[in-house]
Amino acid sequence: MAGLKDGDDFKDGEFFKSPTALKLLCLLVGGGGTALFLLLALLMPGKAGEMGYSWLFAVVFFLSLAVGGLFWTLLHNASNSGWGVVVRRLMENLACLIPFILILGLPLLLPFFGFRDALWEWFPKREAALEVAVKKADEEKDAYMQKHDKEVKSAEKAVADAKAEFAAIDSPSPGHSAHFERKISALDAKLTEVSAEDMSEEAVVEKLKGKHFRKLEALLYSKDGYLNQGAWYIRFFFYFLVLTGIGWTLRTWSVKQDSDGSPKWFRLSRRWSCGFLPFFATAWTFLVFDWLMALDYTWFSTMWGVYLFAGCALNSMGLLVIVVTLLRRAGYLKNVVTMEHYHLMGKLMLAFVIFWAYIAFSQFFLIWYANITEETKFYLTRNTSFWNTYTITFLVLGHFFIPFVALLLQKVKKLPLVLSGIAVWNLVMHVLDIYWIIIPERGPSLTAASGDIQMTMPGAWLFDVLAFISVAGLFGFFLLRQLGTASLFPCRDPRLDESLNVVN
Repeated sequence: MAGLKDGDDFKDGEFFKSPTALKLLCLLVGGGGTALFLLLALLMPGKAGEMGYSWLFAVVFFLSLAVGGLFWTLLHNASNSGWGVVVRRLMENLACLIPFILILGLPLLLPFFGFRDALWEWFPKREAALEVAVKKADEEKDAYMQKHDKEVKSAEKAVADAKAEFAAIDSPSPGHSAHFERKISALDAKLTEVSAEDMSEEAVVEKLKGKHFRKLEALLYSKDGYLNQGAWYIRFFFYFLVLTGIGWTLRTWSVKQDSDGSPKWFRLSRRWSCGFLPFFATAWTFLVFDWLMALDYTWFSTMWGVYLFAGCALNSMGLLVIVVTLLRRAGYLKNVVTMEHYHLMGKLMLAFVIFWAYIAFSQFFLIWYANITEETKFYLTRNTSFWNTYTITFLVLGHFFIPFVALLLQKVKKLPLVLSGIAVWNLVMHVLDIYWIIIPERGPSLTAASGDIQMTMPGAWLFDVLAFISVAGLFGFFLLRQLGTASLFPCRDPRLDESLNVVN
């Protein structure tokens, strides 16, 4: 058909030349800011708690963008979507930033900087409770073992007495015999149960430790199978392995197809993306459980993973729009990305603006309706002081109503600069959303022990800004570096013709 683009005309791809000066600036800002932030944390140990929240805020925000890129890559392959082939490589490039952001999160996980115990209070509380429990167990073990010996002897005597009493009866009736047989059987069972208990010193200490741990911290005791140091670090390794491995695998296959044009890479990506999706969902859900929901280990929400997922999917698509627009203004992708692609990306942004609002409202409504203390405390904290105004202004109006109304207009979704402006707005709202999730916990958590609970920490916003700029600089550096490692679009994908000529 006349006028249609032919994928063979683009088989050599298009390669991005990273601006050296911009990369160097990002590296200097990011690397220097990170070094300064960590140095301040070491020099001001009294501020480590405040700084931990700042670093978590910055890392989680940029991690959400990278994870969103991985989601769109998986969805594109799993659904055999053809329209987005020309922008899929940019999704893959975002996904490849996940390991770098997770590595930036390592200071949060290691107790060396003092961030971990200030952020996740269950660590020091669990350790303190276990220390007391072990001490009390050591003090009580001898008495417990002596008591157990008496119980065994008492049970043995009860069995012997019952047998002697039964033997002393001349010609017992059938009913009398059945009564004693049941009694002796029950006493034998009790003796067996008491005698079977492991009374080694280690077992006794462990049992007594559990009893006292439950008495001191009942909630941590009930969650001990999940909230313990070993399991926590194993889960982080799982998150790193899954999220990094999936992103690296899919991009490797995509780049190999650029070289040999073999359709096997396309088939592998489609088949394996379907299998990868459950692992992706599990890793992201439990990562935000461990890093964000566990900031208050007494609070929980079954919709938490979906809420964070909605935000990362929406805003990674917004970042994709911005990157495509900047590349086109620099002279790249002009012949492959059309206004139809912008229209489709805009429609996806609109869909996830609505989805985010739906999940956010559903979580709030269910918690408000149930009115359970352990659940409502999350919103009570964020309805106190200026946080209530913050929530209505930025999340209700800014995060939903304004972009929702703007994206309803079809013409807007076909104007790259306007759509990019909306994407920037959404990213700002996402920053404020992540800030709203993390920072309100800082004041109450760090001042609770003093008895004078404060909702905010004066001057801590400076650490928030420094952390954000530092991680942003490194994120920009790695993104620019990643863009130049392969063609900006999958130049030999079998669906390239469909993407080049998409109409919706």
